[in-house]
Amino acid sequence: MGIPFYGQEKDGDGLEKAGSKGFGEIAGVALADDTAAITLTKGDFGKTFTCALDGAAKTVNLPASVTADDVGKQIKIYQSVSLVGSGVLTLNTHTGNSMSANSVFCGAGVTVIRPAAAANNRIVITGAGSNSAFGAGSTILAEVTSAGEYRIEILMVPLGTGSDAVAVSTA
Repeated sequence: MGIPFYGQEKDGDGLEKAGSKGFGEIAGVALADDTAAITLTKGDFGKTFTCALDGAAKTVNLPASVTADDVGKQIKIYQSVSLVGSGVLTLNTHTGNSMSANSVFCGAGVTVIRPAAAANNRIVITGAGSNSAFGAGSTILAEVTSAGEYRIEILMVPLGTGSDAVAVSTA
């Protein structure tokens, strides 16, 4: 392709790519308060999920092996109840993926606010009795930022005074 004219689309797939970002009209399934692991697929990009996990231990795996074509695609999880006592939510970036250094985890009492290493691919959020950091209304946003990488943003609405609920590791 030669030098494009003023106003000419320089990326012929630009419109198609723009239409595949953000959120669509189809809701994700409700994540139940049980121990059944959930593995999301690329078909889940653009969906919002609700999570009713309060006292069980659940693992959620994000779509595996994201590529440059997935950049900008997102998944959002809304916590509908407070994660308490024995409740543990594990979020894995899944096969072939890690967390961007631009990931952030914010909430009352939380001391781990970013991943410590480039290879980190697991976040564990642990509930607490009456002072849980991951209360109802907390959110998790996972966005693909490059091939093999997610930016994870966790905004925590505490129950009580919150807690040091977040641990980040490499699985």
